[in-house]
Amino acid sequence: MNITFAPRGILQIDDARIIYRNFSGEASQFNRAGDRNFSILIDTEEAKDALVNEGWNVKIKPAREEGDMPFMHLPVKVKFNDRGPAVYLKSGGNMRKLDESTVGLLDNVEILSVDLDIRPYDWDVNGKSGRTAYLQSICVTQDVD
Repeated sequence: MNITFAPRGILQIDDARIIYRNFSGEASQFNRAGDRNFSILIDTEEAKDALVNEGWNVKIKPAREEGDMPFMHLPVKVKFNDRGPAVYLKSGGNMRKLDESTVGLLDNVEILSVDLDIRPYDWDVNGKSGRTAYLQSICVTQDVD
């Protein structure tokens, strides 16, 4: 995973591993109907520290066994509007742009690699503040057998 902090607070991540995929916005025990989202797996302490220092909301669960790394991930929301996101699925030699009605395909494909850009939304409500990650663009390369 390669992380770059670009201008205007944009976070660029190449070779990301994504987990908890819900691009379709399906309701579940952990998700309200219509909320499209996923998480980026954070695999090193250095990456976690860099993200936290920039204000990103990295979720950390303690290691299951002593000596293991803690489980770390960055939740990302997917909202379709006039500013995006731009979603592409590369499969074999084909590149397909996905829209709000087809982005759910990403929930079930075998993924070879993911490159994405995340935009921050800094909020302040009732004395609490934080940063929410929103998908700006993503290119998913499908593992075709």
